[in-house]
Amino acid sequence: MRLRLDRRRLLALGACLGLVGCGVGDLTPAPTIIIDGSSTVFRISKAAQEAFADVEPDVTVIVDNHGTGGGFSRYLEGEVDIIDASRDAKPDEKSKAWARGMEWTRLLIAYDGITVAVNPKNDFARELSVEQLKRLWEAGSTVKTWKDLDPSWPDREIVIYSPDDDSGTYEFFVEAILGKGKQPRDDVQQNSDDNILINGVAGDVDGIGYFGYAYYNANKDRIRPVGVKATADAPAVIPSPESIGGKTYVPLSRPLYLFVKNSAARRPEVARFLGFYLDEISTLATTAGYDPPTPEDVQAGQAALAGITAAAKAEALAPAAGEPATP
Repeated sequence: MRLRLDRRRLLALGACLGLVGCGVGDLTPAPTIIIDGSSTVFRISKAAQEAFADVEPDVTVIVDNHGTGGGFSRYLEGEVDIIDASRDAKPDEKSKAWARGMEWTRLLIAYDGITVAVNPKNDFARELSVEQLKRLWEAGSTVKTWKDLDPSWPDREIVIYSPDDDSGTYEFFVEAILGKGKQPRDDVQQNSDDNILINGVAGDVDGIGYFGYAYYNANKDRIRPVGVKATADAPAVIPSPESIGGKTYVPLSRPLYLFVKNSAARRPEVARFLGFYLDEISTLATTAGYDPPTPEDVQAGQAALAGITAAAKAEALAPAAGEPATP
């Protein structure tokens, strides 16, 4: 197992080594919790990290954002305790984890609406149907200009921006718009950094892209959302806390998750962090720019965590193989 120390702890370790009489006990690393995954959920976990530091400054929480797929990959290598995920786990991710004895518990922590956005100078593409989005994004698409989508729109080339294929946002969008197992066109400006995608659309009058609602909301003076029509005859719906929470923004509304390694959740510092996370999730999710989970969602998460703790206690009290049970 690799020991990971952040810069602050390395400096503290160096200072200790420079002192005469610094004992071995002083070198014990601080409890560390490692989180990686979705750049969408990153905003919530980062807020949780910062708030938890005020409560328990001696626990180091490291939050990274290598995409949902990247988070699952690192989890399967035993490198993270918690995955930030903007999609559900795939069957093969779960089967690999269970085969390696790395079972997890899924916690629903917020709701998001993937936002399709254009440059504010685009004054014509106010709404798009799912069918138009499919025609634009599908593999082998012949849509090159705005006019190809709507004959009344300008004959100017569309520039498309998208998260990369490690992103849960990418995977959710592709499945929701194109269908399960389908692939998108490849002449797209891809990037793992949502802020770079925002900058692309904001700087290109013919740009269009998609990202989590919070990234749009933090940049709404630079880009403009496009209303999405579930069918050609349906009303166009703009993503908002009301349309996301009310489940009228379809098919691009989605839940956001934490996948917590059960063995990690049994560690006292992880249990305290997760308890804090769920206790404060309404504030954390709202601050991060998402719709918070329902009280029922939170209660289900708290019950799941309590189940992990109860199982750990029962396991600790169980007699070892071959030993008589305690009377």
